[in-house]
Amino acid sequence: MTGEKLTLEAIEEFLESLRRKNRGKSSLDTYRRSLAGLYAWLPEDKRLDKDTGARWRRWMLEEKGFSHMTVNTQVSIMNTYLRHIGHRDWQVEEFVREPAQQPELSREEYLRLLSAARQLGRERSYLLIKTMGGAGVRVQEMSQVTAEAVLSGTVELDSHNKQRLRTLYIPETLRRELIEYMRRYNIKSGPIFLTRDGKPLSRSTIHHYVSAISRDAQVDSEKANPRCLWKMYQSVQEGIRADVDTLIRQTYERMVEKEQISIGWDENRQDHPKGAENMPGMGESKNGVREDKKPYDR
Repeated sequence: MTGEKLTLEAIEEFLESLRRKNRGKSSLDTYRRSLAGLYAWLPEDKRLDKDTGARWRRWMLEEKGFSHMTVNTQVSIMNTYLRHIGHRDWQVEEFVREPAQQPELSREEYLRLLSAARQLGRERSYLLIKTMGGAGVRVQEMSQVTAEAVLSGTVELDSHNKQRLRTLYIPETLRRELIEYMRRYNIKSGPIFLTRDGKPLSRSTIHHYVSAISRDAQVDSEKANPRCLWKMYQSVQEGIRADVDTLIRQTYERMVEKEQISIGWDENRQDHPKGAENMPGMGESKNGVREDKKPYDR
């Protein structure tokens, strides 16, 4: 069997070697988290080889959506470990560069894309745009939108090694449209977006279906792509979560204010004891001088 097996013991041995080189605790914690993430990502045999770094980097970028800075940090830590075990030849030499600022698709532009696709009668473009922008499915996850998932109303998205990544809920309006699409094309199981020979659509084909609508929708072609659709979905979700958090905080504040009216401490109220003479444990000595008396003294 080729490759080098990564074990939790090997990770700890590596960290101990760094500790002997006076690496700080925060650095060691960062290394441990990164290598634990690599360990969890690896398939069951947990073996490293010359292609592991490139595959892991691609997964972090495309599947997890990590920033380029985060990916470069993770790859650098993996490279250090590979050097430690004597496999410099397996290191990832080319680090990813931060791309130019990606233009952002607004919600209004997203709706224009849907409207144009509907007016042009391009149902597949319409459904692809809505599945990515309305349900949050990434282009690389589109093959996991199956007939079974649509009927259940949820898409169970898996990582590369079949471990559960996340669950997406299909909005009911989109679900009804997808079910009607499946009925007309007699799709009863498996991926619902297929080529004529029954294979799942490729990323480039999906990109074409989206970008082909941009001119009629009067949307910049640089924005009419799967990545911008997904970023728009994420932005909308974050805005909703922020609004919900604000509503929760405001509701809680109103509840506390109502409670304050009845049980809040107020020196002007007449329904609670006032003054030190009513405090437990305070008494008076025989000579008239107040002294502290323990409440449980007998």
